[in-house]
Amino acid sequence: MRVTHHGLVEQVIANVERRMELIARSQEQIATGRRINRPSNDPAAAGELLKLDSRYMRLDQYSRNIRNGLSHLKMTESGLGRIKDIIIRARSLAVKGANGALDKQDRQAIAGQIEQILQELLSTANQKFGNRYLFGGTETRNPPYQAVDGSNEKLADIIPNFAEPLTVIELLADEGERVKMSFAASDVFDLGDGETLFTILFELRDALNNNSETVTGAAITKLDDALEKLSAVSALLGARVNSIESMLGRITDQQINLNDRINDLGAVDIVEAITRLSENQVSYEMALRMSAKVIQPSLVNFVYL
Repeated sequence: MRVTHHGLVEQVIANVERRMELIARSQEQIATGRRINRPSNDPAAAGELLKLDSRYMRLDQYSRNIRNGLSHLKMTESGLGRIKDIIIRARSLAVKGANGALDKQDRQAIAGQIEQILQELLSTANQKFGNRYLFGGTETRNPPYQAVDGSNEKLADIIPNFAEPLTVIELLADEGERVKMSFAASDVFDLGDGETLFTILFELRDALNNNSETVTGAAITKLDDALEKLSAVSALLGARVNSIESMLGRITDQQINLNDRINDLGAVDIVEAITRLSENQVSYEMALRMSAKVIQPSLVNFVYL
């Protein structure tokens, strides 16, 4: 077959351009740290990397969801602790008020302390975490409870501020897996049969103001029941925290494994890439020198200048 001068020039140019492409690819791999920077580098591996990256990003979002949920539950745990402390203090005052040696004035002084405890309990019930009420579930516009003012700057009542049962907040923790990250106000403050932590404290306050030793003593049993209910809620919360922390650990392990797989598939061996770059540069220079021998220098200059 006859080789024309024009064909020889095209072959030389193609050979040099190929060497330049190899140099550019090696430089890109070194700069990015990735073996595959576009699908054409390795179509099969690029498709697999796309799936792995997509899964990793989803896991990263689930991880953020879980961490936010854990923060909410930790704050709820702190809130439950404060509520328990409030009820324990109220019980201690009830025991003191049930002492037969006290007179009316003594019990009214204790009633004033119960009034302050009611205010503190209301404040805790309406506590916010970020832009959400801690015990408000998905309701973000209104606090769970509302005070009804009475005479002499005293509370007349504390009533729920929601018409329907509150819906607790759920988070997406993995593919199709949702977990509860909050407790509704009714889960914490309602004791059944229309009684709440607030109604017990109101009964205790009024009994003390009325100098009723009997009713004051009866409040102690109710407060014990309330503490038992709070302990059960705390146990449920603790179990939920442990479950979510375990889920977070599982997702973290998946991320580590995915990252290892991504690196194995897509990361470049820098030492190997530098060696390959040097080899490609040497090949490129040799191609230029060989072309100078095959083609007249004036023609080569004309092509590349």
